[in-house]
Amino acid sequence: MTKLAIHIILLMVLTTLLALGIAYPFLSGDYDRLAMPISTMIQVFGLVGLALVPVGVLWLVIPKHRFAFAITALIISTFVILVICLFATLSVGKSLGMLMLLLWTFIVVLLIPQIKSLKNQPQNKANWLPVYLIYLPIFTLLFQLTFAKHLTQLSRNRAIENANRFIRHIEEYYTQTGQFPLTLQAQNKDYYPDVVGVEKYLYAPHRKGYNLSFEQPRFLLDRFGTREWVVYNPLDENSVYSHTAWLLPTEQAEPSQGWYASGETGHKHWKYFLFD
Repeated sequence: MTKLAIHIILLMVLTTLLALGIAYPFLSGDYDRLAMPISTMIQVFGLVGLALVPVGVLWLVIPKHRFAFAITALIISTFVILVICLFATLSVGKSLGMLMLLLWTFIVVLLIPQIKSLKNQPQNKANWLPVYLIYLPIFTLLFQLTFAKHLTQLSRNRAIENANRFIRHIEEYYTQTGQFPLTLQAQNKDYYPDVVGVEKYLYAPHRKGYNLSFEQPRFLLDRFGTREWVVYNPLDENSVYSHTAWLLPTEQAEPSQGWYASGETGHKHWKYFLFD
């Protein structure tokens, strides 16, 4: 197999892995607590990693300075990894951030001899590394921008549709007892959203009705820093709160909820709420 074929196959494999990694939390399946952090880290690479693109372009245009460009790419890559480690720490914990940092340190140790060898390479020798520096960040960013709305809507619709059985059983309970359940907290969930990035449905009585909600996974660049909760209320009195303390008795007639925007989902009695 020629080197050209090897690099093409490798690019195809990396493209597939990056795309699947980003889309994973929005696909059908059992909940995976690492799905969203992994997706976010890849998305961060697609944004911060754009700093590698000019280096790759210059490397292709002026190959005689490949050693200097390789050193520059290594420094920028270290900065990119530090940003990714920060997101890993914030989304999961210090352990994942440290693990990512240790993994990058190991990779750097392996790369240093390869970079040193560039000094002795003939100037006309083809090098595929700048192609990777250009292609991978650009593809990762474009994938986010292209599929963000579609994947978000697809996963939201699936979680809403899979809540129908849960809602039907709540309504049957009301028909039999004349009241809605006071709580549905239990060890086993029994009702599953069937979205990898959605852990569970949350039930809470509300006035004469109830709220059934779940947290919707979102893309990094889709209103950066926003968290989305999707809420069902049979009386269209949908509500969700950003602080537990606001639910405790106060002098306020109606506690503040904390969301900055809301909208219709396209499903009856379902609304979404956006928190920053």
